[in-house]
Amino acid sequence: MSTIRDVAKLAGVSTATVSRVINSPKTVREQTRGKVTLAMKTCNYKYNALARGFVTKKSNTIGLIIPTINNPVFAESTRGVQDYANHQKIQVILGNTYYQYDLEESLVETLREKQVDGLIITTTNPRGAILKNLLDEGFPFVLLYSTVKKGPVSAVGIDNYQGGYRATEHLVKLGHDRIGMVAGNFSRSDRSFHRWHGYRQCLKNHGIPYDKDLLAQTDYSLTGGRDSVKKLLSLQNPVTAVFCSNDYLALGAMKGARELGLNLPTDLSIVGFDDIQIASYVIPELTTIHQPAYEMGKLGAQLLFQRIGNQSKPEQLMLESSLIVRESTTKAPG
Repeated sequence: MSTIRDVAKLAGVSTATVSRVINSPKTVREQTRGKVTLAMKTCNYKYNALARGFVTKKSNTIGLIIPTINNPVFAESTRGVQDYANHQKIQVILGNTYYQYDLEESLVETLREKQVDGLIITTTNPRGAILKNLLDEGFPFVLLYSTVKKGPVSAVGIDNYQGGYRATEHLVKLGHDRIGMVAGNFSRSDRSFHRWHGYRQCLKNHGIPYDKDLLAQTDYSLTGGRDSVKKLLSLQNPVTAVFCSNDYLALGAMKGARELGLNLPTDLSIVGFDDIQIASYVIPELTTIHQPAYEMGKLGAQLLFQRIGNQSKPEQLMLESSLIVRESTTKAPG
C-alpha cells in the first residue's frame, strides 16, 4: 500500500506539501497541486482519514440512530441532520434499530468503534443503560424526538402529551365520545406513551369515561394500524373515531376501515400524528398533528456539534406542534 512518502517522492515535493494538498488544497499552487494529485493517482494512494483522526482526535463523522427507515418522519429529521452536517463538512453514518433496544445498544457500540465524534439518537428507552453509560463516559450525544425536558442530556423534541391531548380534543369537539386509540407499543416508545396520557387526560377533562378496551397497542406498521382499527370496530359498541399515535398507523387504519366497507370520514374519523408529506395526498386527506421533523434534525445536529466542542451545557429544546385539520375527520354520526 502506498504511503504519503511515496506520493511526495514521485511528485518531487515534501510530505508536508502533500498533506496541504489533502487538507488545504487552496493554500498550494495549482501547478504543484496538479503534480501531487497525479502522483496520488499513479500510486493509487488512499487518504486515511481515520489515521488523521488519531492526530486531531476527531474523525469528522457522527452517528445517527433512528427507529425505522420506513416512517417518512424520520427521513425528514435525517435530512435536517445531514444538511447541517454537510455544511460543517461532517459525514453522517446512519443506523436503524427497528425499535429494538438490544439493536440500539449494538449500534452505539459499533459507531463508537468507528470513532464517531458524537451521536444523535432517537431512543427506545431514555432511562436505559445505554444513555447512562454515554453520560458517565462524557461522550457527546443528543436525543431527537425526545420527551426529556430537564437534566444532563441535550435533547430536541415536542410536547407529546400536548399533541395527544390536542388530537383527542379535536374529535371530542366534533361530538365523538367513542374514541379509540391505536398506539405504538409503549415498551418501545415513550413518545407513544406520552401521547396516550394526553388522550386519556382529554377524555377525563371532557367527562368521557376512559375505556381500556378502546386502546390498541401494536407495532409501528401499516399492518398494525389496519388490524388494530378492525379490532376497535369489531367491539359490541364500536368506535366512531380513532386517534393514531403516528401517521403510518393512521394510513393502515384507513385501509382497515375501508376493507370493512366503511366510508371515511362519514363512518369513522381518523387523526394521525407527524404530518408526513403523504398525509395531504391520500384520500381523504389526513387530519394530523404536525411536528417540525426537519427543524428537529437540524437543531439536533447543531446541539451535538456544540457538545463536541464543549461550547455549551446540556440543553433541551421543545418545539411547537400544531393540529392540521383536513378531510379525515367530521362530526360524529347522528
